[in-house]
Order: sequence, then C-alpha cells, then structure tokens
Amino acid sequence: MAEKPTGSARRNVPVLASQGILSQVAWTLGSPSIVLPFLAVSLELPMFLAGALVSIRMTGSMISDIFLAHPIAAQTRKKRGIALTELGLGGCLLMALAIASTGSVTLTAIAFVVAFFLIGLIEESQSLMLSDLFGDQLKSKSRMIIRYLQLGAGGLGAIGLVLLIHEVTKEDPPFSRHSAVIAASVVFFLFSALCILGMAEARTDPASEEKSQHAGRRSVRSIVSGITDMFAEHWFRRYLVMRLPLVVVSLSVPFFALIAAEAHHASAKGLTAMIVSSASGYLVSAPLWQAVNLKSHRAVMVAGNLMVATTGIVLLAFHYAHIDHEVHLHAIALFVVSVATTGISSARKLYFLDVAPKEQRIQGAAAIKSICRLTAVALSAMLAAVAHMHEVALAIVFIVLVSIWATFACYRIVQPPNVGKSQA
Repeated sequence: MAEKPTGSARRNVPVLASQGILSQVAWTLGSPSIVLPFLAVSLELPMFLAGALVSIRMTGSMISDIFLAHPIAAQTRKKRGIALTELGLGGCLLMALAIASTGSVTLTAIAFVVAFFLIGLIEESQSLMLSDLFGDQLKSKSRMIIRYLQLGAGGLGAIGLVLLIHEVTKEDPPFSRHSAVIAASVVFFLFSALCILGMAEARTDPASEEKSQHAGRRSVRSIVSGITDMFAEHWFRRYLVMRLPLVVVSLSVPFFALIAAEAHHASAKGLTAMIVSSASGYLVSAPLWQAVNLKSHRAVMVAGNLMVATTGIVLLAFHYAHIDHEVHLHAIALFVVSVATTGISSARKLYFLDVAPKEQRIQGAAAIKSICRLTAVALSAMLAAVAHMHEVALAIVFIVLVSIWATFACYRIVQPPNVGKSQA
C-alpha cells in the first residue's frame, strides 16, 4: 500500500464509510432484484420480461467484467469515476420511472431492458473501482469495519425510510407508492456521489497514468486465452464444480421476489414488506456469518444452501396448497434467502482466496466470473421462460433442486489448512 499523509488517511475512513452507507440505502430502496421487478409486475409487463431482466442485468455485468476490468484497474484516480457511476445508476432509475409514467407498455418494456443492461454494466464497473480504491486507501481492519457499517447502518436506514414512505403514501395507487420509493433511492445515489468527492486522493503523474492506461488494454484473444488456460489447473476445475450450482442459488432472491410481486404487487404493504425483509437480511447476515466464517467457509455455504432449499420447499407447499396469500409469508421467505445468499457470497469469495495460488488469483477470478456470468445469463433466461409459459413456482422448484445439489457440492470441498487464520 502506498504511503499517504496521515491526515488524508484519517479523513478518508469516515468519507468512505458515509459513502458506503448512503449507497447501501440507495441500492436497497432501488434494488434491481426486488423493487424494479415489483414495479414491472405492477405495470403488467409480460412475466417473461420481468424474469429476463435478471439475464439482461447479468449481460451488462459480464461485458464490464470481460472488457472493462483492466482499463478500470489502470485508472490511478477513481473517486470521480465512482461518483459518476452513482449518478448513472440514479439516472437509470429515473429514466425507467419517467417512461413508465407515460402508461405505454411497449415503451416501458424497452426502458426497463435498457435500464437493467446499463445498471449491470455500471454496477460491475463501480464494484471494480471500489475494490481497487479500498485496497489502496484502507487497511484490512478499516475495510472490515466499513463493510459491516455499510450493511448494518445502511439496512437500518433503508428500513426506517421505507416505513416512513409507506405511512405517507399508503392511500396512494401502487405506481405512486413504488415511484416514491425509487425517487428516494435516486436522492441517496446523488448524496453518495457528492460524498465520495470529499475523499482525498493522491496526485499522480500524467505520464505514468497514460502509461498505465495503455498497459491496461487487452485484446479479446488474450482474454479468451486467459480463461481457457485456467482449465489446466486442478484447483480451478475443482472450485468450478462447486461454484456453478451456486449461480442458480444466487437467483433465488430475484425469483422469490418475483413470486411475491405476482401475489402482492397491488397490496399497499407488499413492496414495503419486501424491502424491510431484504434490508433485515443484510443486517442479520454481517454478525451471523462473520462468526461462522471464522470457523469454516464450508459450514456457511452448506448452511446457506440448506436454508434456500428448505425455504423454497415450504413456500412451494404453501403455494400449491393455495394458502400463500399472506404477505408476511413471502416477506419471511425473502428474508431467509437474503441472509443465506449473502453468507454464501462472502464464504465462496473467502474460500477462493484460500485455494487459489497467489500468482493465479487475478486470472482465476476473471475466468470464474466470466463463466459464471454466462451461465447465469442462460439459466435466468430459461427460468424466465418457464415462469412465463407456466408459473414462477416451477422456476423455484428448479432452484430448490439445484440448492440441494449445491449443498452436497459444497460439503465435498476440501477445507484449506489455513482457514480461520488468514481471515481472522
């Protein structure tokens, strides 16, 4: 880590913590996995499109991973880029909301497709910039504190705001209620963008910056070659066998939200309950999975997969028994899968750091992300087609079956000897 003035380092910690909290509130209130599908269903967009929005967002993220990762890494100053991505995310939400207000189903469908693609592209670009920025600006302990503050304070803030918006707009029609939530999200994206600009960033030499940008450019052939070369590594193939079923498990949140939207999009408390559930899931996840992760990454992944499978089975039983009309049932289900998938996501990343050789981590991570993004795009499109032609419940049946498979795949992984030490 490069040396920086003590005053700047101390100033950056609260700035980055504040920006993370504001961004978490914005993401929770304008969630592409929960809030926007709710809005899509309430606007009577085709169920196939509502489900396919997951694939469209993944496509944007995949393009960012493959083609923008190295140019972004070559940028030495990133706070302005992060601020622009926050404004871009807010702009995508505003654009979709403005066009939806016209009442044209065709224009609204086009707007949602464009918005989700851009959100995926911008979100992943921002993630790459933030990872690099946090690595340069903060020590390990500060990164951990900021991450837990972001989940905890951001989750609490989102819960308080959505309850307040619910009280103010509960007599309004569904579109007005949903619009108020998304408008609040846009405001917090703006606050987050302004906040990050307060960070102190070291000055860089223009000549060295231009040299770094040139070094960051890669051809498509070199990108594809880097991915295929990784299949020669035994650790990579073993990790991929465990990782691929988790792609389907990660789709549980948007599809559980979709079945909830199908049942409760006209309810005055449907969207509020879903946002409170997901925010509470983030709040609970931090202390719960941190404690288990210190003992075993495998235990977190096995427990998380079992939680998704069990919750899906219970929800399906209530659905086919025609007793799933209570909004609290879907809220509880979404809470559980939010906790589960947050834990799985953290544990698999930590496990990757344990098993990947240091000299192959970057190349291995890029290959894993590319393969998993492609798989997610294909599978989410398939599940969207199933939801459209039949019902969303059948998509959840598939997610439950793969979650059970993922439980065994994660149980069979080899525990690294240094687990619990390097991450302590």
